[in-house]
Amino acid sequence: MPLADFRIVYFDEVDDPYQVTLLFQLSLFFPAMPNVLEEMRANDDRYTSEFGIFAVTRDGAVAAGHLLMRIPTATTRGRLDVGGVNAVATRPDFARRGFMTSIMNATHQYFRERGLDHSVLTTSGRLGAMVMYERLDYAELSRSHIAVKYPKQPRTPVPSEVLVRSFSDDDIPIVNKVYTEAVRKSYGFIHRPSDFLKARKYATGEMKPKENLRIAQRGDTAMGYAYWDSNPRISEAYEIIALDSQSFQALLADAEQRNPGAGIFVWCDGLTSLEIGWLRDAGYQVPIETYGIALVKSLKGKTDSRKLKSLYGVELGKFRLGLWDGT
Repeated sequence: MPLADFRIVYFDEVDDPYQVTLLFQLSLFFPAMPNVLEEMRANDDRYTSEFGIFAVTRDGAVAAGHLLMRIPTATTRGRLDVGGVNAVATRPDFARRGFMTSIMNATHQYFRERGLDHSVLTTSGRLGAMVMYERLDYAELSRSHIAVKYPKQPRTPVPSEVLVRSFSDDDIPIVNKVYTEAVRKSYGFIHRPSDFLKARKYATGEMKPKENLRIAQRGDTAMGYAYWDSNPRISEAYEIIALDSQSFQALLADAEQRNPGAGIFVWCDGLTSLEIGWLRDAGYQVPIETYGIALVKSLKGKTDSRKLKSLYGVELGKFRLGLWDGT
């Protein structure tokens, strides 16, 4: 489709917001109804005021687009705000026509005009879009890994001094406090807004903290938490954070006991080498590489993957980018 046949607009310039819903449903299988998008926008201060950028055809169809973020990151040189490209989507009936390349070029200019040095995103290494990202000078920042333990493997010992309990609404500030303390000496995407659980669509039910979030407690003090998505076959930890190895171990043991016939999978993207070691000590196979990949582009010159990995603490084993923070 010639450039004259579509225009690039920001979210509030889209005439029919349900066209954005349709885009995300068809491309990402995420039914992002307008109220859900507004909830995300209101509760996560990392989204920019323009919120999203899209290609709209002459007849009003939203062919492609993504959300826009300004993300505070912790680097070995101090705080650095970077541009975040979130929920990259192209409708199947508009694929391979240059829409996303045009949008990405406009996005890079948008970030440059706001003084941002880098653009970051997460994707799958097996997608055809990787060719486009490489052509746009994106390079690998980190790879996604998981840890696994199967039902017949030895169970994790239960530390007697740590209690694991269910979540209540009163625990929202406690979860925030534990997270902030746990990530204090690490690098990467560790900033979270105060309404982070709401930003993850807490109120709309996509996340279910009351059913799936577990709190590790020593005496009266919360020492960790884990969010599990479980069925009879697997229990999958989207995030597990603890202030010491015993609390971390208690959260693993709790999941193994509550779903004894299931395989236990832990996403490691938000963990440092210290916590990877705790998983290994508990008998987990770790780290196992997945197709997930975080990419970064320098907006001021050629992208140097090695230098950027050093900047973000990847080579030190202290880089964090959890599933809940993925862009």
